[in-house]
Amino acid sequence: MRMKIMPVAVSVVLLCASAFVCSAQESDDIVRLSSSNPRGVPVHPAAGDRSYVRWPNGATATVMRQDPGTGWFEVRASGDVGWVTRRYIAAVLYEEDDEPSDLDGNEIRSLVVGTWNIEYLQDRKSRGFPEYTRGGPTYPARTDDDYRRIADIIENRLSASVLLLNEVNGRNDGRSRELDRLTAHLGEEWRYLLGRSGSPLRLAALYNSSEVETNLWHEFVVARRDIQGEDIFPRDPIAVGFRCIQAVGPQNDFIVIGVHLASGQRKNQNHNAAMKALEEEIDAARARGTFPNNERDVLIMGDFNANRYDTSRETFWDEYDADGLAFTTLSPASGEDYGATRLAGVPLRPASKIDYIMGSTTHGGVTNDLVQTMAHVHAELLTGGFDDFREHVSDHLPVTIRLLVKQDDD
Repeated sequence: MRMKIMPVAVSVVLLCASAFVCSAQESDDIVRLSSSNPRGVPVHPAAGDRSYVRWPNGATATVMRQDPGTGWFEVRASGDVGWVTRRYIAAVLYEEDDEPSDLDGNEIRSLVVGTWNIEYLQDRKSRGFPEYTRGGPTYPARTDDDYRRIADIIENRLSASVLLLNEVNGRNDGRSRELDRLTAHLGEEWRYLLGRSGSPLRLAALYNSSEVETNLWHEFVVARRDIQGEDIFPRDPIAVGFRCIQAVGPQNDFIVIGVHLASGQRKNQNHNAAMKALEEEIDAARARGTFPNNERDVLIMGDFNANRYDTSRETFWDEYDADGLAFTTLSPASGEDYGATRLAGVPLRPASKIDYIMGSTTHGGVTNDLVQTMAHVHAELLTGGFDDFREHVSDHLPVTIRLLVKQDDD
């Protein structure tokens, strides 16, 4: 069953829980609906009415008001309106810097997962392509202060637990001098796993081992296939399984699949072929048990080098299915509501929307565990200026989502 995702903004107002529960007045709280029944959440035509229809598990809804007599909540989602009981409201979604809460105001733990093209993370390497071929500047190799700044962004500005990184220099033995340098600033709890293909620039998964542990590592080996003048995968996709850690023991598992599609936003045939090949690889991995067959919490993320909103329409944004795992792209339907993820042009500016996160929507999929329904493009990091950010950090902005940490259901 495909889940319909509402294009709700990430920042919402979180009212105090007591006011939310007790008030009979109108509200604009954003909530997550969930039921243990795989058929979905029972939604009634009126407060106290015993008839109902079912909305998908994990649906995001706006609370309109509460009926003081029954305590039921009137909710609106995707143009539909109905009434639900308190038990089906899984979480009140968060204000930007806060953790989500339940209806009693109890904090619900969550963690940040995202993707970031770090732009040619290689020591002694100058950067600036392709803008320097068009009259733009060439940026010098990163300094130790630059590494310290990147570490500060990851740990303190993003509060990330897992990041899929693109364009990381490394060796075939799985080690990277550059990531060793970065994790030295992040702290001893930080670890990474590095892809083998794409030398010198590889995919890597960076994670905080005090918050998650790994339970799967797989690199898809995709045969070279040139379409529109370029291989469909300049570096092969990687898959990393994570399990959240709490004081009471491991919690929900999820798999992150990292991609980096061929450069060139007009290469839609190439990109379509790459995502089709990845679909077949996921099918094969699940069939042979490389991926647990019952694991439905899957994220696909990275630098797609494709703009979901331009005229070179790729086929995978809205209808992507791998062995019964249906995916949706966690960005709004309108491009006006999704910020540019790459700095480009001369003069430099936020220009390209090419980094995305896709989430599995099948029953029990990862979209049921999202605190926010749309990925967050971290444009707030650009306050020091576009050239300053590119010189000292990257030409791409990180893109993240926030997952609930809870008892797993698959």
